[in-house]
Amino acid sequence: MIWRIRANIPTSFARLLRGMGSSHGTKAALGKRHQRLAKARHRTQRLIALAGRRPTKGFPDYLEFAPAARDAAEFTDLSTRVSTYLADAGLPLYLPGTRFEIDPSLVPWFEGSLVRDPGWITERPAGRRHLVVHRLTPEAAGMLVSSRDPVTVVDERLHAFSEMQYFFLRNATSWPTYAPVEVALQRLRAAVGPARSAFILATGPAALTVDLRAVTADVRITCNSAVRDIDRIREYRPNIIACTDPVFHFGPSRYATGFRRDLVRAVEEVDAVVLSGHDCVGPLLGLAPELRDRLVVLPTQQSGPWRWPTDRNPTVRLGLSVLINLMLPVAMMLADDISIAGADGRHPAEKYFWSHNPQLQYSDELMQTVFDAHPSFFRDRDYADYYDLHSEQVESLMKTGERAGKVFHAAAPSWIPALRKRGAPEPVPA
Repeated sequence: MIWRIRANIPTSFARLLRGMGSSHGTKAALGKRHQRLAKARHRTQRLIALAGRRPTKGFPDYLEFAPAARDAAEFTDLSTRVSTYLADAGLPLYLPGTRFEIDPSLVPWFEGSLVRDPGWITERPAGRRHLVVHRLTPEAAGMLVSSRDPVTVVDERLHAFSEMQYFFLRNATSWPTYAPVEVALQRLRAAVGPARSAFILATGPAALTVDLRAVTADVRITCNSAVRDIDRIREYRPNIIACTDPVFHFGPSRYATGFRRDLVRAVEEVDAVVLSGHDCVGPLLGLAPELRDRLVVLPTQQSGPWRWPTDRNPTVRLGLSVLINLMLPVAMMLADDISIAGADGRHPAEKYFWSHNPQLQYSDELMQTVFDAHPSFFRDRDYADYYDLHSEQVESLMKTGERAGKVFHAAAPSWIPALRKRGAPEPVPA
């Protein structure tokens, strides 16, 4: 059976690779959805992840990347991604083949300071390896099947989830650099003090309808690109700022670097803590060491009941947005009366995830760097299905809280059914 799979690899994978789409992120993000190809890529990515698993005996001694870089452009691209995601993880990084000159002009979508050698070693070290396939070829697929070592495929062309394997690889092969969850819970409680009420301010257009100076809640949480508007950050005075997106917050693009710069400025301005989940946050302290004493990381789980962190079980259930993953669970952990604004949801005619507050959006040029750096992340998304499941998750989480005595208030217009049921008027069309 293994022989038959290997014999068919060249034809099937060549066909798949030809369908990986445009190299231009904007076209990938906003163009026509090719659902069959997207589903095929997703199935392939999951099969590849399963095929690469091997019994392990602790952490590997080094990471070996394959295949060798073809040219300066690929060498520069790979070096930048590895520098961003893994350079501070403490693992030897071995890449066979030619060393090209690293040239930032070949990857203008990446932050220049991250375009560097991550610490490649020139000789394969002794010990146990973990093989990392950065470009999926028929030959690399053969290695995936035949290798006795664990194999992770991080080819960013393959599927929306493929590049995220860098984060999972880091989590599986090295110790975290951030404080343990016991310290995280202490930091959260110290940041807010005794609390009865919480106010969640997301980044939808309806956030602009809120008089931030009038918000008196004990727990004040915001997220994501809200950090860009420093004047409203000063008015709102959040004590918790959440972020958890692998592409927009922890990636190597110039957009992500700008976000991290604004995040540091915002938390220092109002003495807030940064809240994130453990899945993708691993590189953050290597990219923004100023956040070391402010970072709160909660462990996430894929399934189980909806819940909020406690000393006995500090995990949260993974959902489809920062509202579900972090903001609502932490608000429910710290307070019983919770108001929500700026979670506008998705208009039926929307073509993206959902609308955002125009005051918080970064320039089109910076957005383009995200699209160009991570084309598959946008190409393979079905935004309508994503939103439907998101809405179900919001309702389920709120019902769980209400059964325990939590009270939720919609403090601004929203399309999300769970918030409409709890007092949100329909947003006024722009």
